[in-house]
Amino acid sequence: MTLATFLLVALGAAQVSPAHDEVPVRSSDTLTAPPLMATPDACPPESETLYKEGFDALSKGDDEQAAGLFRQVLELCPQHSHAPELERLARARLKPGAKLAQAAVFENTERPTRGAAASLTVIQTMHGAVQGLLLCAIAECADRAYPASALLGAGLGTLSTLLLVQDGITPGQASVINSGTMWGLYFGVASLIALDLDEDEAFGSVALGGAAFTGIGIVLATTLKPTAGQVSMANSGGLWAGVLTTLFLGTVDGESTETLFGAQMASASAGIIAFSLLSRNLPVSRGRMLIIDAGGIIGGLMGASSMLLLTGNDDEDPILIGTGIGVMGGLALTAYLTRNFDARRLPPVAVTPTLMGRNGAGLAMGGQF
Repeated sequence: MTLATFLLVALGAAQVSPAHDEVPVRSSDTLTAPPLMATPDACPPESETLYKEGFDALSKGDDEQAAGLFRQVLELCPQHSHAPELERLARARLKPGAKLAQAAVFENTERPTRGAAASLTVIQTMHGAVQGLLLCAIAECADRAYPASALLGAGLGTLSTLLLVQDGITPGQASVINSGTMWGLYFGVASLIALDLDEDEAFGSVALGGAAFTGIGIVLATTLKPTAGQVSMANSGGLWAGVLTTLFLGTVDGESTETLFGAQMASASAGIIAFSLLSRNLPVSRGRMLIIDAGGIIGGLMGASSMLLLTGNDDEDPILIGTGIGVMGGLALTAYLTRNFDARRLPPVAVTPTLMGRNGAGLAMGGQF
């Protein structure tokens, strides 16, 4: 056994020993990888820079820019090994059929979820209870009738919601209905202060506002079918418009409470409408809007704190102005910093139509690994 082992070791050593007439290979030479494809003429550095820019544009979905860059590469270096096929792929993806295929792959539309149905049921159940209490107050019910009225309203709210979500509801649809309810109750309360309504009219204003705006939310949910991000943008626009109006009008002497709430309602309405229209052309997620809202809160706190430290007293006007400026700065800065927060993520595998050879057509499949 020992002799056999010795012979095997000796044989292996004889096989790996280099011949005397061979040049030993240096370790540094083994680390150099040969080019993928040798070309008769080397391409200029400018073409490689354009090629990298074109590849980046193609990976980001900017097919028109990618095709133009690859065309410039071929003008500088016609023998480039990869630019011709990539230019052909970019131009194929610009065709209508390829756009439809990409839309089917990349489209991220909302789907009905149980969480959306649950959130709508909870909010509308509470809304029904509030409506029951308000109607009982308008009718001047006896004290013991208030719990029964609230219970009846809550039951009607739950039942109507369950009927509404039989076929499912998306987070955006649930959000726009719930937001309509909240804004309606707010406008009802603000109206009774701005218009100085008496007790019965005040209750009626709140009840009418909640019911009317909930109905508007249902109409928007069934017709426009907004996403949760679009609803969040509209809500944030109305909220911050009202907050900024309150902050800056608070520095004006002699402004009555009625005038303040009237201006607040007007600015909030304008903010909701403006950002609703903006959200149709600027897709945004609910997560990004929450981060932007947090930036506004932090900016307002920093503005108030800075002004308090600079002035050294508790005068309200500079603090209100500093808070308003901080809010605007925080919102703008956070919106800029999160500009790529909702960048479209490529799926693991995507299939798109492409051209193959001179007259051939087929499918190109790409993936992330």
